Amino acid sequence: MHLKHLSKLLACFAVVLGLQACGKDADKEVLPRQVKVAIVGHDFSQANLPQENIKNPESLSFDASGKVMEVLVQKGQVVLAGQPLARLMPNSMSMSESSALTSYRAARAEIQSAEADFKRYADLRQKNFISASEFEKRIAMIEGSRAKFEQTLEQLGFVSLRAVEPGSISQLILQVGQQVPAQQVVVQLKLATKTKAPLTPAFSKDQMIVPSESIHGDGTSVYRVKLNEGSKEQGTLELVKVQVLSVNETYAVIGEGLQRGDLVLAAGWHALNAGQKVRVALIAKAH
Repeated sequence: MHLKHLSKLLACFAVVLGLQACGKDADKEVLPRQVKVAIVGHDFSQANLPQENIKNPESLSFDASGKVMEVLVQKGQVVLAGQPLARLMPNSMSMSESSALTSYRAARAEIQSAEADFKRYADLRQKNFISASEFEKRIAMIEGSRAKFEQTLEQLGFVSLRAVEPGSISQLILQVGQQVPAQQVVVQLKLATKTKAPLTPAFSKDQMIVPSESIHGDGTSVYRVKLNEGSKEQGTLELVKVQVLSVNETYAVIGEGLQRGDLVLAAGWHALNAGQKVRVALIAKAH
């Protein structure tokens, strides 16, 4: 009789543990990285996407509450679109998860070493001690290392706050160790005021154009965002080879590879990978 009761108690205990584990996994679910996109065509502002989900690029906040692990910028610093500004350990991650912290510290040490090596090669290039082609290889290597580092942090569950537009830091309201709530503005960005090149006769309304910043360093690739079925803001990055007919400081004319209405990554491609999950944060506007 006692054994029967004991079996029932053990079964109930197992169910409770299972529910707790499921709840913990759900709490640790991390939203995909936010990105800026453009719609292939002339008028980038006409988007069939929910405007309530589009963030103000000047007032930046974390999507999760937690403890600030790193502050990567200073007030007055110029930043690029897609550049990480700060990193946070969400409250959903238990501080007892030493394995995640150990992996985080190891990944950070690895990228710091890679950055130091790259600086050394940059100095050598400036002194003409290495060739331009060799330096291009080093640029590709450091960009790959940065992308791998960012992806590792996201897989571990850490959250990075990023600029979605280029500009300069006008206000920085956070410091390492600080607890911040989700959606509280912690960085104010003064957007860069670029002088946009006027459309030339080469850019007609019948052609497919994208922001020039969408084109990768190889001059033949872009990231297209394939939205999830039934979603208007979350999707996956696809690497697409394109034919670039002409380009200026603002636009690139695409001959093949894309279709009008496709969503392409408008900036920050160097810090992302094909197959990565993303979330639309900003839609490039027509100029």
